[in-house]
Amino acid sequence: MSQYRFDQNPIEESFAIEWEKENSSRDGRSVLDYLLAEYCNCPRGEVTDRDRQVAATAIQWLGSHVGQSFLENVGNKIKK
Repeated sequence: MSQYRFDQNPIEESFAIEWEKENSSRDGRSVLDYLLAEYCNCPRGEVTDRDRQVAATAIQWLGSHVGQSFLENVGNKIKK
């Protein structure tokens, strides 16, 4: 949703690009199809365009300054 931010924050762009690669369809289904399927081994088209937009936006956010801080905090808690 906020691709205009890529010029200011290339880390966000990297997260978005990697998500797009990782989430590319291999067998007509994507990572998100499996994540949101009622039965995780058998996605049946439950994912909406809005779901895809929300997931991509959340992944991109992880590359933002606030998202990076969030990841750092989680990493620090895991180390303890």
